[in-house]
Amino acid sequence: MITVVLPTRDSAARLVHVLPLLVPAAVDGLVKAVVFADAGSTDATLAIAEDSGARVVTVQGDVGTRLAAGVATVRSAWILALGEDLVLPEAWRTPVEAHLAGGGGKPAWIAAPGMLGLAGRPLAVLASRESVEAASGFKPGGDPLSALLRRLKPKAVRLRT
Repeated sequence: MITVVLPTRDSAARLVHVLPLLVPAAVDGLVKAVVFADAGSTDATLAIAEDSGARVVTVQGDVGTRLAAGVATVRSAWILALGEDLVLPEAWRTPVEAHLAGGGGKPAWIAAPGMLGLAGRPLAVLASRESVEAASGFKPGGDPLSALLRRLKPKAVRLRT
């Protein structure tokens, strides 16, 4: 159902925190595939990809360029794209499943906790492959998650974790 796209570059230390959060969802069929959009890692990132069964797309460039390359390989209906810090809250799955069950196909995002209970910066974007393509996908430069969300609004909704 969902392909998770991870922009990696020497990301082994961060992957050991995010991949275990994806395993139960993969076993249950929520996560169909994981794509590492890698910019030439020299640490254990590529070994982790191989061990986990993830697909690797090698592309030089910033996070937006890598996300665009990773998303271009996706064939599933939904994409969960993470930012370069590869942070995903432990409680990510429940709101994502609820959104997919009742979200009517709208894009959504997972936000870092912000001040005064408000949403902070986006950690991940959940969107159909079609809506990402219709919004011209990820672009190089700046914060690609926020930029895509700006193009998807007002349809995007925040997932509370």
